[in-house]
Amino acid sequence: MVVYNEEKVIQRCLDSIKDLVDEIIVVHDGECADKTLEIAKKYTDKIFVREHVGVMEAHLVFAYEQAQGEWLLRIDADEFFDIFDHDKIRSLLASSNTNNGYTFNWEFWDGKKTVSIKGLQKSCFFRKNNFHYIGVTHEVGYVDGGFKKVDIFLHHRPMYNNVSWKEFTRKVKKWIPVYVRSFFPGLIKYDCFNTTPDKWINYANKVTKHPLYHMAVYPLKVSLGQLKNGLWTSWTGLNIACQQYVCYFWIYWQIWKMKKKLKLNY
Repeated sequence: MVVYNEEKVIQRCLDSIKDLVDEIIVVHDGECADKTLEIAKKYTDKIFVREHVGVMEAHLVFAYEQAQGEWLLRIDADEFFDIFDHDKIRSLLASSNTNNGYTFNWEFWDGKKTVSIKGLQKSCFFRKNNFHYIGVTHEVGYVDGGFKKVDIFLHHRPMYNNVSWKEFTRKVKKWIPVYVRSFFPGLIKYDCFNTTPDKWINYANKVTKHPLYHMAVYPLKVSLGQLKNGLWTSWTGLNIACQQYVCYFWIYWQIWKMKKKLKLNY
């Protein structure tokens, strides 16, 4: 897990996995300003403090490389499992001769209650040697053979309203500039796990070649796809799909602006 000043939620997370996993690896994004690491030390001695970047993905490759086990579980400090699901998760390993990765049910938190909608899910449990990842913001990575969906809940309950437009704006202002830079290979160094950056660079070159086309097409494609997967069934789901449209429109618009700034010629 990669964390940043998460003293209010990290103990709940660690309590939910302490009897499930063989080791816990905690990477802190920069110096810690609260009791996060004091709490983490009760559960593990594999704690690392790295230079502050502001996005989790910048540290994931490092975190994966510290793991000794055959399987990796990536979990955030504001997430947790129900204890009664531990046996279900263990059974996945017992029957995993062909499956190399799993996707769990997921949820949003509106500040008062959880919002569980068909289509909300997270892929975060995978066989280490069959998992491939490039450290780009919001990239999930992929496994050989793809992820299999299972009926297990990974709860997600941060200390804020995760579906509000205020929180949405705060988040995208933080990570979109970092994400946009990843589309320009000359601006960053790619950290990779069991892969090379070639696949991402090829995709990035296609996007930067025609950013206005992607701005017109991709945001609509993403939001409609999520509505089709189940977000259309509630006002909250419609709100999330709308936020996704704005998010991706914003991304490609910023890529277009960055291209102009760098005066790239294609």
